[in-house]
Amino acid sequence: MKAIAKFCLILFVACFLLTGCTHTVEAPPPAQENTDPKVYLDRIAELEAALQQEKEDRFISDTAYAAIIKELQSKLNALAPKEDEQEDEKDESMVFRYQLQDGKAIITGYEGRSTLVVIPTELDGHPVAAIGERAFEGKKIAAVTLPEGLEAIGWFAFYNCTELMDVTVPSSVTSIGYAVFDGCPRVTVICEKGSYAQQYAASYGMAWLNSKP
Repeated sequence: MKAIAKFCLILFVACFLLTGCTHTVEAPPPAQENTDPKVYLDRIAELEAALQQEKEDRFISDTAYAAIIKELQSKLNALAPKEDEQEDEKDESMVFRYQLQDGKAIITGYEGRSTLVVIPTELDGHPVAAIGERAFEGKKIAAVTLPEGLEAIGWFAFYNCTELMDVTVPSSVTSIGYAVFDGCPRVTVICEKGSYAQQYAASYGMAWLNSKP
């Protein structure tokens, strides 16, 4: 009897083990996606609100930028000289004093601010015939161009113009006074070879350049 009971117990354990080994565990079903239409509508509304906010922020930024540019441009326009002021400034860059003699202008002084002086052929409709004595004495000028038709340069006309480097003298000049360029250590006379000005420069040992090489 004991042998039979023991056999039955062994058979029961074997059947239990065999049944447990073949038992399969089923995986839980996958979570189903939420298909509630309200969820989608809420998400769409959220994205549209975010997009609208971006547009508003960009509009505010662009508007502020445009306002800054407009303000700066307005300030620049306010600082810029008006057309009349520019014309006045241009007129003041070269101001000559003169006197008339036989209907011709004789320059007696220079009050302009430009260091590159170009003397016109006429002043107020009067032909410029001469540079008067001491007309440019001591002026801080670097170069002077004398006009065609000029006839004479008076004594000491450019005396002590220490920064003067170039003086262009036309062939129409037939008289140059005493010590016109004294005190002008770096001046060079630009004139035609064989002209009165070239002969004058050579007699004073001055540097000169041919205006028509």
